[in-house]
Amino acid sequence: MRMMILFETDVFYDSDCLSCFLAVRECGILQKLFSKIIVPGVVAHEILKKGTPQHIKDNFNDLVKLDFVEVRGMEVGSSEHELFNDIKRDYEFMGDGEAAVIALNQENGGVIASNNLRDVKDYVEDYDLNLITTAFILAIAYENHLKTKEELDKIWKDMINNGRKRSLPRNVNSFTQYYDELYLDDMLFMGLN
Repeated sequence: MRMMILFETDVFYDSDCLSCFLAVRECGILQKLFSKIIVPGVVAHEILKKGTPQHIKDNFNDLVKLDFVEVRGMEVGSSEHELFNDIKRDYEFMGDGEAAVIALNQENGGVIASNNLRDVKDYVEDYDLNLITTAFILAIAYENHLKTKEELDKIWKDMINNGRKRSLPRNVNSFTQYYDELYLDDMLFMGLN
């Protein structure tokens, strides 16, 4: 049975945020917090591209087969696709995955799941969108007794050891440090307090 703790709404993931959980085989956290997650087609392509570790691809494909991950495309000429193009034009530094996540979110409502704050922060603030990050999701898991701080510290370390250090807050060495020092500020920024 899945616990619907965060939102009963669509959550649109970019590759960086989802890959943190795929890389350390901790997608069970997501499955307990969300009824499903939505990944734009361009993000699925990023995850499944050549060079991505096979276990990440396998974990992603398993979640798709379970109907937990929905891969959603954008038809050329659709309002989502037009917004995607507008975002790419107006926010030139933003990656395709982040732009696709935002376009789908803008047209459908819901929450953006992204760690690439440098890319999405201005847009999120300009349009008052809801945003969650990997660190924030781990904090929600802790607050809902899905994992202990010790377990989450290990997951944090595993994410760093699996090349996900850039996905986590800078100068933060553990989940416990994030939770104690940054979580409340993140709640305010993300509009989820």
